[in-house]
Amino acid sequence: MPNPSYYFTLFKKFQVINHVPTNSVHGSGAPTGGFNLKDPNSAFGSSNRGVLLGANPPNSPLWAILDAKANGAFSVTVAGVSWPAMPQFVTPAWTDFQLSAPIPKLVNVFADWINGGKLNDVPNGVIATMPPAIGGALDAGVSLFVCSVTGDDGTRPGTVPPDFWNSSLIFLVNPTNGNIENPPELSASSEYYLTAVIGNRGNVAGGRYMSPAAVKIEATGWVMVWNTGMSPAVQLPALSNLDVNSTNGIYEVYFLRSGQYEVVGFRLNVQTVFDGLVKAIGASGMMLGGLTPEQWVHAQGAHLCAKVLVRTDGDSWPLVGDTPFTNRRLAQKNLAPFAVDLAVSAPDPNIIWRNFVSGDVFKFMRLPERSDDRWGMHKLTIKTQLPSGVLRLYLAVPKRSFARWFRKNAIKGFKLVDEKSLHGIKAPFPEHVILMLVGRENSIEIPALGEEFLAMSLGLEYSVKRLKEGTQGTISVVQQTAVPKVDVRRKCYEIEQVTVGGFTLRLDVHDSRTMPKYESGRDKKAN
Repeated sequence: MPNPSYYFTLFKKFQVINHVPTNSVHGSGAPTGGFNLKDPNSAFGSSNRGVLLGANPPNSPLWAILDAKANGAFSVTVAGVSWPAMPQFVTPAWTDFQLSAPIPKLVNVFADWINGGKLNDVPNGVIATMPPAIGGALDAGVSLFVCSVTGDDGTRPGTVPPDFWNSSLIFLVNPTNGNIENPPELSASSEYYLTAVIGNRGNVAGGRYMSPAAVKIEATGWVMVWNTGMSPAVQLPALSNLDVNSTNGIYEVYFLRSGQYEVVGFRLNVQTVFDGLVKAIGASGMMLGGLTPEQWVHAQGAHLCAKVLVRTDGDSWPLVGDTPFTNRRLAQKNLAPFAVDLAVSAPDPNIIWRNFVSGDVFKFMRLPERSDDRWGMHKLTIKTQLPSGVLRLYLAVPKRSFARWFRKNAIKGFKLVDEKSLHGIKAPFPEHVILMLVGRENSIEIPALGEEFLAMSLGLEYSVKRLKEGTQGTISVVQQTAVPKVDVRRKCYEIEQVTVGGFTLRLDVHDSRTMPKYESGRDKKAN
């Protein structure tokens, strides 16, 4: 059974049962007993009566005072020290999470966390990315957004770049210590927390545990098949759930003041996500070039392709096909490392394949019966920031998909190649057509896919003989879609290409045989 999260499951509830949203008692400038519940690390320290956590629940004063309150006592003695039961009086949050809560209740889950080793999963690195409070003119009401770039204040386009999937404040963190992680792939045996920074650029606070209570704020997290815009997806369980086995995907943000930021979190069990994606791919019926859905998902391991959405109670959710430019209440992260170890010299050259999916993000648009044939057309482009001649890029497409969706006059900067050009290295799936990138100016136009998805694979060929340690760069696949830009005054429209998604591979060349270099003689001596 997974452990409860200290930060997301427990600490955020400790705040609202003990008056932090009202800036009183443990949220005040001089908190009672010196216990400051604005600091998530405070539980691992002491109050003026002593250390707050012990080896087990009964020896942990912080647990004991909550347990005493739950049992109707006014105080409790731990290791000869008398502690007052808390909270001092019944609050709405204490009623919701303990008195009226189904099993497991807050005190029980707190005990489970202590017995599980008291793992400190405070996501300090993620918290450090939260921008300062938003100044200047604010929107009316509660105005939510998910941060798509460092310093995001919720304005659009603001500083959000076209490759927004590369810059969003969405992170994987280690559930044992809260550290940000960037794994080369998601192994089936791993578990992470998917976290995101959200903000409120409105002039009104939100959250039902504000005082007085304000509008409820919710968030959801989705992991998708590695894609350029749209693909089958699996919703993640929210870490605000008291029951660690609950599949409820709605994360509740208990309070979010005007102009402030918060971190939301979801449980990402990789095997569970794999199983869900396999099922979703099978249900989609997409052509996989002779692979089964399970083979497709497990072919090269999985990478982080996630979307986080927010809303206030009563509002609709952003569409999963939205982008930060069409709806700021959504952000996306499609970023994976592409690490090359010069110590691995065979085969040389080598090709690494990365399977991905493209789909319609504007399929919800209702087009007139006599619509323009250009509406919904997609353009795929490969953009690189690499030293010249470092990589050769390929695109593999299932044969049936190529025959159905691709047209010769719609392919620019690529040429058809046979499997001999792969130097004996297998293509990513048995039934394939392979295109090789031959120019920086490139594009492939694909008609609107409707309810279907197009599966492909990007191949990156490299030779360790031509790479140098420390070489870095990026390879991005960008999907644009043709949409009408309406001129109301002139009663006409023109077609414009809108970036709807993409993904980025980050190249990092290292040599595992190389010993670390010391920056100075003093560093060398110290070590």
